[in-house]
Amino acid sequence: MKRKHLRLCLISLICFLLVPRVQAQAFAANLPPGTSKAIVFLLDASNSMNSNDREGLAKDSIAQLIYSLPSNYYVGFAAYNNSVVSSIGMQNSHDRELVMEAVDSVTYTGYTNAGAGLTTAMELLDTVDATEKTVVILSDGEIIMSSDKATAESSGLFQAAVETAQAQGVRIHVIGLGADMEDDDNTIFSAATQTNGINYHAPQSTDIQSVIDSILMEQLGVKKTRAAIVDTDGGTEDITVNIPSVNTSRTRILLTSGNPIQNLKADFSAVNGWQYSGTRYTLLELDHPMDTTVHITFQGQAGGQVKVDVISEYVLTTQLDVSYTDPEPGLPEAEYCERVADVAATFFDAGDSDRQMLADTVFQGLLVQVTADGDTIPCYLKDGAIIFQRTVEDDTKAAVQFDFTKLDTNLILEQPVFVELEGPPAPPKPRQEDYRPQIIVGSLILLAFIAILIIRLVSGRKKAKAIVPAAVAGSKSETQVEETSRYGYVGRLNIYITNTLSGHDFPPLTYNLFRIPGGKKLSLQEILDSCEVDEPFEGADKISFQPAAGHCLLLTNESDCTLMQNREILMKGRSYQISLNSKVDITFEDERSEIALQYRDVKPSDMRLLAGERH
Repeated sequence: MKRKHLRLCLISLICFLLVPRVQAQAFAANLPPGTSKAIVFLLDASNSMNSNDREGLAKDSIAQLIYSLPSNYYVGFAAYNNSVVSSIGMQNSHDRELVMEAVDSVTYTGYTNAGAGLTTAMELLDTVDATEKTVVILSDGEIIMSSDKATAESSGLFQAAVETAQAQGVRIHVIGLGADMEDDDNTIFSAATQTNGINYHAPQSTDIQSVIDSILMEQLGVKKTRAAIVDTDGGTEDITVNIPSVNTSRTRILLTSGNPIQNLKADFSAVNGWQYSGTRYTLLELDHPMDTTVHITFQGQAGGQVKVDVISEYVLTTQLDVSYTDPEPGLPEAEYCERVADVAATFFDAGDSDRQMLADTVFQGLLVQVTADGDTIPCYLKDGAIIFQRTVEDDTKAAVQFDFTKLDTNLILEQPVFVELEGPPAPPKPRQEDYRPQIIVGSLILLAFIAILIIRLVSGRKKAKAIVPAAVAGSKSETQVEETSRYGYVGRLNIYITNTLSGHDFPPLTYNLFRIPGGKKLSLQEILDSCEVDEPFEGADKISFQPAAGHCLLLTNESDCTLMQNREILMKGRSYQISLNSKVDITFEDERSEIALQYRDVKPSDMRLLAGERH
């Protein structure tokens, strides 16, 4: 294993900035508390490994795993044969070359004392505080010592260490190398079975590399993206690798092959950079890259193939801002207003609180599941922020967790984060009952009654009878007409179907609301059916419209769809007034189908034209 500190060179193709090692150490110090993880690689260094790993590729694979891990990992190493022959305590991300020096010092000889090895691995893990702890064992055989007694003692130590791991929540993954490890009943494999780990079989040492990839991505959750696959012809290869953005805290570019990778040169701009090389891999590590492209040249053997992966990471802190809306309570006897909190989460560089992260276009619109006090809310990144709502009944401190699994990068963020929410204020006190209006109305009624009596006396009973019923009847009719026509439909809905399960495209659609009787309640499903849309939209039947005052629509959401108006989520079980020229975006319950609705006015001339077409 070779490690190079890449240096500034104005003449050659390698161009970037160089800062002292102390700055990289400061980067490690910027890791948020509570984000640390720990892993120990435990290597079987017995004599039989000389046959199963003739080319020493196990060491190459260990290096590949160690250098690919995000910066919040502590890494340790131990190797065993008759006893533990090499070990090093837990190192932070900048001192991983010390681990590889311990790996490179190992020679294969002696017996297989896995009990002593796993005991040491557990002791190393005990020296650090970490949210996750893992052991990866690479072995080519059973526990075997020079005597039956020594073998039994080692087996006992091994089982005791496994039970300790099980009690502490440490997961153990086992890589079984060679034909002797095809037996799933092997004692070494029992470590994974008892600790929720995974057993892997690598028939040849060349297979270890793919197993390491699987452990990194599937078990440790390390995100990496494939940038290129290069078929080599023995000459110089020239490639350009794209990285997500200039805001990454650290980016690693890993080149792996079944053959040696030689004469690698890189042209990039970053605060700092390192190159780690082994027999069949090379890794470039860039601290705070300043450009989104890295130009690389190298030589590979003719007929070979080189895979190029990008492993990017962001070290974040979160700022939570809260605003409140306090609609009046629905019941007059309610003690408190129905408070809704809008919580906006914005992410910043852990080492620079003025530098906003995740605001690049590559993250725009990506799904992030937010869990707040056990409730899961689907949210989407917009301009580097996530906004969600909470109903607040009392002063509370809400625990918030972000699920970034939909993002193809590694995010280091202390979770959960907590937000202080203030309980709702008491509603305004009801005013003292004022009976003066009732007195005035009663007096007017009495005066009217007296006037009617006078008119009847003067004009005669028959004439009075003819006048009074007509006046009363006319009054009722006008009131009824006013009630039925008070809120009528106006305007139209412009419908834009932007995404469907089937992938079919639909032209813009128009639904004329002014033709609909004022008292009718319409569901979105009825509107789509009227427009002859034969695509399923799960939850459309639970979204309804009614006419409201001021030419508005009253939208009621009883679905699990996501409805947005002006960056406000229209919550389930509530009604909202939609004014003319407003837009509502709907993501349906299948989380793929999407529709945009625009509520637009219709000119009188257009209404007459449409009315003429109807006749």
